[in-house]
Amino acid sequence: MARYPALFLALAFGGGILGQHFLQLPLSLSAISLLAATLSAFYTFTQTKTSSQTRIVNTLLLFAACSAGMLRATFAEAIPVHEVSRWAETEDEGEVLLLGEALEAPEQRRDYWRVPIAAHALQRSDTAITTLQGTVLASGKQLQSLAAGDQVILRGRLLLADEARNPGAFDYRAYLRANEIFALFYCSDSTPVWSQQPSKRWSLTRFSAGARAWLEKQMARFSNGQELALIKGLLLGNVAELDQEVIESFARTGMIHILSVSGLHVGFIALLLVIATGLLRVPKRWQWPMVIVALWFYAYLTGMKPPIVRATVMGSVLLVGRAFERETNLPNNLSVAALLILLWQPLQLFQLGFQLSFMAMFGLAYLYKPMHVLFSRLMPWRRQPLRWAIALLAVSFAAQLGTLPILVTAYGRLPITAMWGNLVVIPISFVTVATAAVACLFAPLSNFMLQTYGAVADLTATVMIVFTQWLATLPGAYVEGVHLAPLLVVFYLMALATFIVWRKRARGWLSLSALLVLNLYVWNEALNAEPRLRVTFFDVGQGDAALLEFPQEKRLLIDTGSWFGETSAGARVLAPYFHRQGIRRLHAVIISHPHADHLGGLPALLAAIKIDTVYHCGVNSHSELEQRCARLLDSLNVPHKALRAGARLVGFAGAEITALCTNAPGPDRMQYENLNEASLVMKIIFGRVALLFPGDAEQMSESHLLRHARALNSDLLKVAHHGSRTSSTEEFLQAVTPQWAVISAGRRNRFEHPHEEVLERYERLGISTVRTDQNGAVIFETEGISLKRLR
Repeated sequence: MARYPALFLALAFGGGILGQHFLQLPLSLSAISLLAATLSAFYTFTQTKTSSQTRIVNTLLLFAACSAGMLRATFAEAIPVHEVSRWAETEDEGEVLLLGEALEAPEQRRDYWRVPIAAHALQRSDTAITTLQGTVLASGKQLQSLAAGDQVILRGRLLLADEARNPGAFDYRAYLRANEIFALFYCSDSTPVWSQQPSKRWSLTRFSAGARAWLEKQMARFSNGQELALIKGLLLGNVAELDQEVIESFARTGMIHILSVSGLHVGFIALLLVIATGLLRVPKRWQWPMVIVALWFYAYLTGMKPPIVRATVMGSVLLVGRAFERETNLPNNLSVAALLILLWQPLQLFQLGFQLSFMAMFGLAYLYKPMHVLFSRLMPWRRQPLRWAIALLAVSFAAQLGTLPILVTAYGRLPITAMWGNLVVIPISFVTVATAAVACLFAPLSNFMLQTYGAVADLTATVMIVFTQWLATLPGAYVEGVHLAPLLVVFYLMALATFIVWRKRARGWLSLSALLVLNLYVWNEALNAEPRLRVTFFDVGQGDAALLEFPQEKRLLIDTGSWFGETSAGARVLAPYFHRQGIRRLHAVIISHPHADHLGGLPALLAAIKIDTVYHCGVNSHSELEQRCARLLDSLNVPHKALRAGARLVGFAGAEITALCTNAPGPDRMQYENLNEASLVMKIIFGRVALLFPGDAEQMSESHLLRHARALNSDLLKVAHHGSRTSSTEEFLQAVTPQWAVISAGRRNRFEHPHEEVLERYERLGISTVRTDQNGAVIFETEGISLKRLR
């Protein structure tokens, strides 16, 4: 601890936050632990100093830091009485009036504007005014006239942000709360009900908002389109105007970090500021204060995001150390930055941006030198430009290796081309940032300088976009569907540590520990190899999609969710889940009937994953979506077959999969007036456990099924037609007698599914119901004897 005190304190503080998040210990316990550890450390420190007492003091200080982390997390996760989120928990309370203060200038997001509002009071219809505290993120189409500091009254709906509705999905609510935003507000009026500008006194918030608006105006003078959107993203962190195709190309090639204003960009700005102060012949004693102030203003200008704060703290420490001719310690600098961020916003510990930022920097701190030595030996080039290339390659590898387990775990994607792609993109991004910044600075003085430097920035932005899109199309540019188990992540980190300390005595213990972890992983996989069936009912809004995972990695998907116009459940929910879980192949997809809420995700899935066979009910709706799916299936040579009553799917280990009824009126499979009645009804038997999937079958289909009532008995029922009154007749449910019933429905859907009458029927019959609109995704697992709900 003597060499890296900040590192150990940061680890202890972060460990306390992590422990409190999962254990939820009482506030009194954390407070007493902190007080006891601090007093004990102080008392021990005042005694005669020996080596053993020093170790005791260090241990007590670490325990105190851990308790402090627990205490800070307790306060961060607590919901005060007047916090705005308490009034946003119910979703159907109608419109409210919200009084608050705009904290920033509105930000344009496609066809609407959004702005953080410090909430002061709220009024529902015919109720008294309620005093509030906390920040909401307001969205509306006519908010662009607001300015930072404006007092405003808005009319609209106050809602909580979405949690992670599906396994591994983005938790928007946790993300906003980590950034101290507690609810969302959707404006219904085209303009604010009332607004008032603040006093004319100077304000840093208004000044930074004005500076940001001025910079965006200057950028628009020398660039446009996606190039302008990229320049805004690089300089100001605003990527809202970038097309999803461009963002995806950066993500697939492992260079998405370029689009997030982080340590790389702060380094660029710091370098430009140091060069500028040198050229202006600023005295050395004034250079570092000016650069530090400018860096912190830039951090404030870009929203004080954790990567920016971390990099600004590090840059400030390095500049102060350079000014006083003191040697700085990178791990301690990083740890000080981490402590400051976690003291300010402790829930950032669980955010992907925070984790990637610090893992990248620790990768540079510990892996850069070993990688540089390795590359220098492999490529003993003497010329200076080539030596710079080797150094940049070492930087790229160090950062990528540090963040690799987090990236793969979060996205299920291994970017192969990221290592050498950064050799091109990082220098170009520096030129883009530098020339765009210089162009904006010269804008008031010379239009010629603005246009000259701006043209270079626009050109390099174009090169970046074209290069990453080309790189993403190369064969083997990235590998989708890569999954790392937690023990494999631990083994990877230990292997990296062994590489770092290869010339030290600790390498033997690290190598042994890494092999032990690898053995634990292998034995854990072997011992858990008991044949099981896992069923995941995804939350796909008003639609159906259920994945059945059988032994021997056989997978069956029943329905593919909804189509949302520009996107679908296949692209938004299913494909990302498959990639995160390392699922690259579906052995069968069953489409119960060709309605868009069951068929809509199929086109995206066909583009994202290998599908062996698609089965359908054999009834054609002649819809544009169905015709598109048919063309895609034919072009990809994916077999698509109709299932008839009694047909069985083979090849799924330990399971019987049978189509009980398609309710077709004749052998010609003529078109239905009500496509719901054409739904395939699938029964899956695994051991002694049975599952029934009736699609959107309604009363007529249920009456047909009752002719073979014995075949209906099941332990789990996917509720037909999202809980509509047209399905789930009492006679049908008495024949099925399920233990569990899963209702897949969209929140606040216009059909009011599931219907209260149906819910009361299930409750009266003693059937436990679970709803995706309330619970998000629902997961069950069985070994063939009992059925267990996991989520």
